[in-house]
Amino acid sequence: MAAAGILTAGLNSAIAADAGSALEGLGPLLAVAVPEPAAPVPAAGVRALIPSQEQYNTLIWNGHSRSDWYEWWYYKVVVPETREAFYFCYGVVNPWDISQSKPASRSYVSAGSFGTSENLEQTFPVKSFHAQSASTLVRIDGNIATDRRLKGRLPGPGGEELSWDLSLEKDWGFNAMGWTMYQGGISNIFWYPAQASAFMSGSINYRGRTFLLDRAPAYQDRNWGTSFPKWWAWLVSNHFKDSPGTVLASGGGQPRIFPGIELYQGMAIGLLHKGREYAFRPGSGDPVKMDINFGKWEVSARNRAGERIEISAYAPREKFLLLKFMTPQGKEFNDYEALLGNIRVKLYSGEKLIADLETDEGGIEFGSFEKQDFESSFSSSIRLQ
Repeated sequence: MAAAGILTAGLNSAIAADAGSALEGLGPLLAVAVPEPAAPVPAAGVRALIPSQEQYNTLIWNGHSRSDWYEWWYYKVVVPETREAFYFCYGVVNPWDISQSKPASRSYVSAGSFGTSENLEQTFPVKSFHAQSASTLVRIDGNIATDRRLKGRLPGPGGEELSWDLSLEKDWGFNAMGWTMYQGGISNIFWYPAQASAFMSGSINYRGRTFLLDRAPAYQDRNWGTSFPKWWAWLVSNHFKDSPGTVLASGGGQPRIFPGIELYQGMAIGLLHKGREYAFRPGSGDPVKMDINFGKWEVSARNRAGERIEISAYAPREKFLLLKFMTPQGKEFNDYEALLGNIRVKLYSGEKLIADLETDEGGIEFGSFEKQDFESSFSSSIRLQ
């Protein structure tokens, strides 16, 4: 799935925001640069890690902490020939709770078809979850996910079944959070698009149809943490018109920074274009501005190199699928996701436009505890800025 916990410093905007709605106050964000630390410092509940991005695509839980915790591995793919889109997610809530002492504790596999607007999920006991910290390998009751392989099956309505047997080829990963990804206690949620761009091959079977994939554009990311942010947003694509090899990975929200502080909100942005990586990270002092109005996502940012990016994204309400995530505390989080949205990206060096990119295979997402937050973004009576 696609979610984000980004360290930002949108202090002025956040203080002015009304706490009653997760979407109010998404105006200009003032970022504050924080010095890069010399080395990662693991926090309680997080295993000691070397500062390697690939380590963060494996199990993060340290194996003995009994605090609230969750992790998941999310995958998506668009079938070029049919423009069908699917997602797959493997996760665990409170991996220590083998006795199921907390109602939210579980392992689960979910998947969805955006063509039929159907979302399937099967929950399992925590003891059915097995994952490795040395490599990307997740097993949940016979369903398997790695960084190179994805296999599983879920029961569907009317005796139908959704099954998949897929391979992945990594193209590009992006450290969206920068140095903050290595600081285990700095945020309540972490996001790592380990395969912001990948190619997927194999087969998906659903409702009597078999979808054959041959290096279809795909994506895989990771989320982990102790609780969920007030809201999150996500804009991604690795299939831009007339621009092969271009990839966008952006995500953020309003996480809890350190114990109990929810004043910060922002979005990290990575763009791979013509072999070069462009990064815009609030945690590195890059200012970001966001606006959601009538279902349209508008994001702009500038980095310390003087580069600027503008992102506009839109999908009609009917293209969104509702995914529900359970927090370790037992609260339900509403995540609205589209995989065939329109995204336009403009990239500048100084004031010079160097790229104008567009896709109609964009991943667009907004998540919140409040259902009305998303619905209100399509209402003509509300403007959020």
